[in-house]
Amino acid sequence: MTKESFICQDCFKTQSCKEPLEAWVFFLIAIIATISIRAVNLAFNFSPLLSKVFWYLGVVGFFLFFIYKFKYHNRLHREFKKTGIVQKLLSKQPLSEYDYGLLGTVICQLNSKKDKVNFFIIFFFSGLALILAIYFDFIK
Repeated sequence: MTKESFICQDCFKTQSCKEPLEAWVFFLIAIIATISIRAVNLAFNFSPLLSKVFWYLGVVGFFLFFIYKFKYHNRLHREFKKTGIVQKLLSKQPLSEYDYGLLGTVICQLNSKKDKVNFFIIFFFSGLALILAIYFDFIK
């Protein structure tokens, strides 16, 4: 990936992150993995085989998602290191146009609605899984 293509050129200007299709595919994989892992115990009450399917789907999904996130964060770290942006900020040195673009990209990604949806789904399905587990293990 070239230096220019790493930076989102307009998302921080228009307040709308333009994320690549690849990011949305891995987001969907993470959502499926999240729901699958939380469904393991519930599925076990009905079918041990289904429970195993959910477990494998969840673990493989998280494995793929975190490989993707790891690669992205490594690329970001390399860009920070290459530009020396942290040192520039700490010593209040002038920033280049690329530095501003890099910071804008990071800020835009921090405001991503996709991440907020991801957190909501994780919290919601974790709570639901906990409630159902308590019901099936202690109440029923």
